[in-house]
Amino acid sequence: MLHHRRQILAGALTSFLVPSVAILPTGPVLAAEPGVSDTPLPRLLNNRRVIVDTDPGNDDAIGLLMALDAPNLSVEAVTVCPGNIRYDQQLRNALYVVEFSGKGGRIPVHAGLGRPLLDRPYPTATFIHGPDGLGRFRTPEPRGRVDPEPAADAIRRIVRRHPGEVVILALGALTNVAQALLADPGLAPLIKGVQFVGNAGNAVPGFNALADPEAVDVVLRSGVILTMGLGGPGATILTRGDFDRIAALDTPRSRFFIETNELRLTFETTARNAPGSVNGDPMAVALIIDPSIGEAYRAVHAKVELNGQFTRGAILYGDNRYNMAPTPPPNANICVQASNAGFKRVLFAMLARA
Repeated sequence: MLHHRRQILAGALTSFLVPSVAILPTGPVLAAEPGVSDTPLPRLLNNRRVIVDTDPGNDDAIGLLMALDAPNLSVEAVTVCPGNIRYDQQLRNALYVVEFSGKGGRIPVHAGLGRPLLDRPYPTATFIHGPDGLGRFRTPEPRGRVDPEPAADAIRRIVRRHPGEVVILALGALTNVAQALLADPGLAPLIKGVQFVGNAGNAVPGFNALADPEAVDVVLRSGVILTMGLGGPGATILTRGDFDRIAALDTPRSRFFIETNELRLTFETTARNAPGSVNGDPMAVALIIDPSIGEAYRAVHAKVELNGQFTRGAILYGDNRYNMAPTPPPNANICVQASNAGFKRVLFAMLARA
């Protein structure tokens, strides 16, 4: 049965059509290395409608809170993808965060596939998120329930209702987005863009791509503009001093942040020798709330490794210097420089509000 599903999906991936993409000269783009296009891709500016596709996750929870709180964003739905921890707990966490934001009962939470497209195993991330995903915080029983509409169907419905307006904030694996595109090949040009928490150019795969590389492949081939990258080293860092400042705010949100993210700070500083915690999901959301935080981008034609023993899930780009085949047009924007101060400004303002 699994082999049959893999054959079907492989056929779908091979035959998936790539719609044309309009190229607009907007936003700073760096073109100083092989494989980087000097033709800029559209930036995600003046954003309003978003779908938050997430796998909560301590940093996911904060990113989701930021989106729900932002006065210039309208969260049309929350969809839950496979990722950090066991799927049923992710659903519970998503329901709780929506309720904690004060928007329970108004913004639906949709369940997706609950596993990668090919159902291949991947490591979970309890080491940095905790056993239930939210550090030492124990999620109470949510009052709300998961919406019965599947996540991919919700994505298709919302995008078709608001063509060209919806940004998908993809904070986890791209499974739900890929399912929507596979089911509806005409959907791609109707999506304003996908803001993905991932990066390209490193042979070490990021967690969200590693969780479902086939889903990344579907999205990269679809014609949707995939924006990724977190602004370079240090852009998403929150130091111990930042945590102390957050604790001093002493609001329900700041206390929730400390309880859920203290484990992340401890792991990053001790196991990875980082100067603080790395906060990819909140940064991705901040870039949509305030696009000026993203200061420089590279437009590239990205591909994902599907078969490597050590590199499966790595997103790569570059020129083919052996047969000199022309590099295809860019399909992804990589944020290579972002403002750490701007990121903190948006995050701290959200945490300070009661």
